[in-house]
Amino acid sequence: NYLGFTLHGDYTYNRILRASANVAADATSASGTDASRLAIFPSGGITFLAANTGVLPTWIDKLNVSLDASLSGNSRFSSNYGKNYYTTSNFFSIGAIKRSNVPNTKLTWEKNRQLDLALDFGMLGNRINLGVNLFSNYAYDLLLNSNISKVYGSTYYYENSGEISGKGVEVSLRVNPVHTHDFDVVLGATLSTVKNTLKKLGESSFEEIKFSDYNGDDAEVIMQVGSNPYEFYGYQTNGIYTTTAEAQEAKLTNASGKSYEAGDVRFVDQNHDGVINSYDKVSIGKATPDIYGGVNLMLRYRQVSLDANFGYCVGNKAYNATRRLLESMSAFYNQSTAVLNRWQVEGQQTSIPRAAYGDPSGNNIFSDRWIEDASYFKLRSLKLAYTFGKVFSFVRSGNVYVAAENLFTITKYTGTDPEFAYCYAACMRGFDYGKLAQPVTVKLGFNLNF
Repeated sequence: NYLGFTLHGDYTYNRILRASANVAADATSASGTDASRLAIFPSGGITFLAANTGVLPTWIDKLNVSLDASLSGNSRFSSNYGKNYYTTSNFFSIGAIKRSNVPNTKLTWEKNRQLDLALDFGMLGNRINLGVNLFSNYAYDLLLNSNISKVYGSTYYYENSGEISGKGVEVSLRVNPVHTHDFDVVLGATLSTVKNTLKKLGESSFEEIKFSDYNGDDAEVIMQVGSNPYEFYGYQTNGIYTTTAEAQEAKLTNASGKSYEAGDVRFVDQNHDGVINSYDKVSIGKATPDIYGGVNLMLRYRQVSLDANFGYCVGNKAYNATRRLLESMSAFYNQSTAVLNRWQVEGQQTSIPRAAYGDPSGNNIFSDRWIEDASYFKLRSLKLAYTFGKVFSFVRSGNVYVAAENLFTITKYTGTDPEFAYCYAACMRGFDYGKLAQPVTVKLGFNLNF
C-alpha cells in the first residue's frame, strides 16, 4: 500500500528570477516492520531568466540558467522482505509449513540525491535552440541480497547496503533554418552520456551474480566497488590455436587438467599459473552505453510533410546467448552456417574453434567470444503525410498518411535486434536469449475533422 502528500510552491521575481520548492511526504507498507513507514522528500530549484534583463543582444530570445536539487525515494520492492511469513512445503509426502525468509525488519526506502545544472538557450527567433544539462546523483540505501548461511533456513536476506554514484551530460539541439509559408525544415538531435560507479556493496567489495539456477547458464555479472554496476564477468580470449605446436608451446591446461589442442580457443592466463580457471575471469564489457540519443528531421513543402525519427546507441555490449547455442558444436543441436568456418586442419586461420562433442576443452565457457558490440543506428519511424482543408460541406480538414517503423538498423551485432530487453531485472540488461526483434510495420491511414 502507498500513501502520498505533496506541497508545492513557486515564485517569480520581476520575470528575471524564478524559484520553486516541493515537499513530498510518502508512506509505504513495503518497509520493515521496525522501520518508519513515512519518508520526507524535498526538492527545489532556481532559474535565472537572463534574456529578460534587457542587457543581452536582441537576437538572443532565451537564456535560462537553472539549478535544481532533489531527494527522491523508491519503495517498489516486496513487502515480504521486511516481515516474517511462512509458506507450505511437502516434506516426505507430509504437508508442512516453513519459514520462507529471514526478514530485515529495519528495511527502508531506497534514496537518491540529485543535482542538476542546466542551460536553455534560444536565438534568432528561436530558430536555434540549445539545451545542456549537467547532472550528478548519488543513490544510497539500495536494496541488496546478502547471501547468508543456510542454517538460518533461507539464503536470502535483503538490506539497505548499496551505494551508486552517477554523473552525466544531456545535450539537445533544435535548428529551424527554413521557415516560410511554403517551406519548413526542422532538425533536432539529443545526446546523453552517464558514468555510474558502485561506491559501496555492504560489507563486501566484490559480488558475483550467477544465473545457473535461473536457466543453467554459466554467464555471470559482477558488482565491484569502483566499477560500473553489472559488468559481464568471464574469460578473455585471444584467437584460436592454429597448430599443434602452437598449443603445446602455450603449456596451458583447463580447470580439469586437460591440455589445449590445435583448434581450441586460446584463453588468456591472467595470473600466469598455467591453468585456465575461475581465477582468470575478468570484466569483459558492460551493457550500459557510452553515448545514446536520437535525431529528428521534419521537412514540409506546402501541404506535404515528411517526419523521420532516428535513434542511436554507442559503446554498449550484449551477451548473444542465442549465437552461443548455435555455434557451440558440442551436441547434436542444429547449428548456424557460421560453423562451416570452424577450425578443421593444421594452420587454418579462423575465429571459430574445432567441433568437439561434449566440449572437453571448455571452448564454449562464458567468455568474450559471446560478448558483442551492440551499438546501433536505427530509423525508428518515418511518416509521409498530406494535409488538406475543407472537403465537401461536412469535412473541415484532415490528412492522409503512410507511416513505417523500424525500417532499417545499422549495427555490427549478429543477433536479430541490438535493441532488446529480456526482462526487467537490471542485472540481466544485455542478455539476449532470442527475444523477437521489433517488427517492421507499415501503416496507411487518414484523419478527418468534421
